[in-house]
Amino acid sequence: MQFSEVQSKLKEYYNVLKMARKPDWEEFSMTAKVALAVMFIVGFIGFAIYILMEVLPGALK
Repeated sequence: MQFSEVQSKLKEYYNVLKMARKPDWEEFSMTAKVALAVMFIVGFIGFAIYILMEVLPGALK
């Protein structure tokens, strides 16, 4: 990797950081709610699969 490639990458990172901003409370709150809902949905799906794997083998005997 040459110096010019490193320099161009650093410039790209700097441009991204310049465009970044702190979210307002409404945006942060909505993002947190969506993330929490997705965590619960994924957890419920995992729990349902676990229950099926525990119950199903006993029911098929």
